[in-house]
Amino acid sequence: MSAIFKTIHKLDKRIEAHAEHFAFKYPYISFFALFIGMPICVFAAVFFFTVIITVPIALIFGWL
Repeated sequence: MSAIFKTIHKLDKRIEAHAEHFAFKYPYISFFALFIGMPICVFAAVFFFTVIITVPIALIFGWL
């Protein structure tokens, strides 16, 4: 179990280092990605998973 946590911690550190390097190298693109791209991605994920849950229920109950 601790090996899995160590692997996740190492992966987290690597991702954080790469993101920081990208932000310092490309500040305008990172600004766009953080303040415009991320909210759109979160909204799209919420919409997608809501549809995945509600469409089968609607089909079962005959609402579609």
